[in-house]
Amino acid sequence: MIPRIIENLKAAPRTKIENRFGRWRGRLVRHYFFVSVVLIAGGLITSGLLEIFFRYRESRDHLAVLQKESATVAALKIDRFIHDVETAMKAAARSQEIAREGVSSDYKFELKRLLFLAPAITEAVALSADGNRRAHLSRSRAVSPDTGRDFSASPAFQKAKHGQSYFGPVYLVGASEPYMTITLPIENFKANVIGVLQAEVNLKYVWDVVSAIKAGRAGYAYAVSRSGDLLAHPDMSLVLQGRKVSELDQVQAAFRSVTDGRGAPLTVARNLRGKEVISSFALVPRLEWAVFIETPVEEAYEALYASVLRTSSLLLIGLGMALFASFIVARRVIGPLRVLGQGVQRIGSGDLRFRVELKTGDEIEALAEEFNKMTAALQDSYADLESKVALRTQELSVANERLKELDRLKSDFVSNVSHELGTPLTAIKGAVDLILREVAGPLTEKQIHYLARVRSNTQHLAGLIRDLLDLAKIEGGKIELNPTRVSLVGLLQEVVETLRPIAMEKQIALDVAMPQSSILIRADRDKVTQVLMNLIGNAMKFTPPHGKVKVSTASDGAEWVQVVVNDTGPGIPTDEKEKIFDKFHQITGEGRPKPKGTGLGLAISKTLVELHGGKIWVESEVNHGSTFYFTLPAAVAGETKASAPAAMKVG
Repeated sequence: MIPRIIENLKAAPRTKIENRFGRWRGRLVRHYFFVSVVLIAGGLITSGLLEIFFRYRESRDHLAVLQKESATVAALKIDRFIHDVETAMKAAARSQEIAREGVSSDYKFELKRLLFLAPAITEAVALSADGNRRAHLSRSRAVSPDTGRDFSASPAFQKAKHGQSYFGPVYLVGASEPYMTITLPIENFKANVIGVLQAEVNLKYVWDVVSAIKAGRAGYAYAVSRSGDLLAHPDMSLVLQGRKVSELDQVQAAFRSVTDGRGAPLTVARNLRGKEVISSFALVPRLEWAVFIETPVEEAYEALYASVLRTSSLLLIGLGMALFASFIVARRVIGPLRVLGQGVQRIGSGDLRFRVELKTGDEIEALAEEFNKMTAALQDSYADLESKVALRTQELSVANERLKELDRLKSDFVSNVSHELGTPLTAIKGAVDLILREVAGPLTEKQIHYLARVRSNTQHLAGLIRDLLDLAKIEGGKIELNPTRVSLVGLLQEVVETLRPIAMEKQIALDVAMPQSSILIRADRDKVTQVLMNLIGNAMKFTPPHGKVKVSTASDGAEWVQVVVNDTGPGIPTDEKEKIFDKFHQITGEGRPKPKGTGLGLAISKTLVELHGGKIWVESEVNHGSTFYFTLPAAVAGETKASAPAAMKVG
């Protein structure tokens, strides 16, 4: 890289890039526009939606107030109309003539006056206290069809006889106009009922009141009784047909408010023709009537739709202007930044003669000037870099070669020393064994004790030398594997029987869980034996007296065989689990015996297992023992000893 940079410094001419905005789109531009659209459009849309929402609320509330006021006025007029009729009847029922003579046929004069004072009454009847008719007067007929009728059992008579006014249901006479019956008690003095005054009232006035109400262009009003009878409607034919409207949602909601107080002041529902309308109502409580005012939804929301259209237009105009402004700003800012980006790219490629020329008259131009100063400083700094890099590279190369030579000499030294120490050590061990067998004569107990210590230390020293020799072979790439078909069960039995005397001496239970079927592996028998000796020996070394070491195997039935060595020793701390497989690493700490050996056993075992293609690991918990696992390749079915791979050198 550095020589190429120096070469570019020598060969590349001075380069300039003008502030040209040809193809200027880039990631920053896209992000800038995205943020602009999100922020500006989001703000405009949010404000527009809020405006539409509140305009909708205001329109709906305003319409509710207007319709509610109109319905209330109509309900008051109807209530006043009925009240006036009732007042005229009360005046006739308490006249002085009644007080003097009671209810008689001469009462007809009072009935004439009543019909004069209350034009809505078309027929009046005075009844005695026993329900017999005493006087009758009608605007349309001279003889009543009810002559001789006993009224004493009728609900109207009974309620009036008990001193209460009665307002009957609405009915049609000759399919022309709606009527209702009103009865009042006739009293000669307070609380003394001597008869009943009954009148038939024409409700055409109610139709006049309702039809006079105008709710916009297509709005209308109508009156309904609690039973669902249509009392008045702009389309009088609906009234004359006796049309029931109790199934309408707005009617049900209105009369439900009388019982549970949950009626809504403004309801969106469908009218008799199935068209969606906005409906408001007002009640005439003592008659259990309701006056409804309805306006088609499209008419009610015309102002709202116009507001939505205006708001949407302003929103689009504002968004367009904002995006145009963003485009201008982005073009003004992003273009020069792109030029600077090209400059950074040229410098990164090694062209330190590159200079940027921007004439924007603002902070970006000042940034370009500082950029040029920085490039000039870099060019000066790298002027003598080639010689320094070459010198450092040569020094590093020499040092690296020296390190390789030292490492080779170290490995050769360790190998030679280990081999030279092994020969006299073997002779010493043999001589001690002969002496202990009393070949040279009998020994005293003290002599046997000291010779046994010499033999034990000799064996320990031989193990250390063997580990160092194996390590030297591994580092030198001189270790050889001779893989054959090996019975793992037989190999485990041999290793365990070899180590059992040591286990008995330390009072440790050494168990092997043998599988029922034979397990064959493809491995170097001596190397696997060394791994087993290291792992089982370590387990016994760290297991206290009366502890237990267990060896078991498992197979996946296909490619790999697993060997498990479990002990009841002190366990391994979590932070030491990976380190214990490092060369010369030993676990030390409070409460642990001082480790013996070089710390090479696990490192060598790990290397030997991995040379076979297997893997070794440990699971342990402090004060709960340790479990070592390693895997070896299973022997291929049908493979014979003759067909096993030849010895191979692993480096």
